[in-house]
Amino acid sequence: MHEFGLFKLLTPALEKYTQDENIRRITYLKLKIGELKGIVPEHLEHAFEHFKEEHPKFRSCVLEYEISKVSFRCSACGELFNNSAVCPKCGAGFPEFASGDEFEIVDIRKE
Repeated sequence: MHEFGLFKLLTPALEKYTQDENIRRITYLKLKIGELKGIVPEHLEHAFEHFKEEHPKFRSCVLEYEISKVSFRCSACGELFNNSAVCPKCGAGFPEFASGDEFEIVDIRKE
């Protein structure tokens, strides 16, 4: 379950945030996770429960997350598209990832 590892990546930033802001507790955390991360929702929720046990300021925290679909941006014309290695507008190949590989904090609420 790599979901545990993803929370370990967030831990330093979350700990710094709670210390810098002199926060008693975090009540809500929203994440944006790209579908390329291969998250299994049940595993993510289990990993978050484990994270909350180890971090008292998060014990009453509610987790919400959104899964972003993979999309590409054409490096030639800038067109956004999904499910293709070739731009449907201009035919250029080798697009750049525009979304689908994220793992980021979107919202955090505190007391």
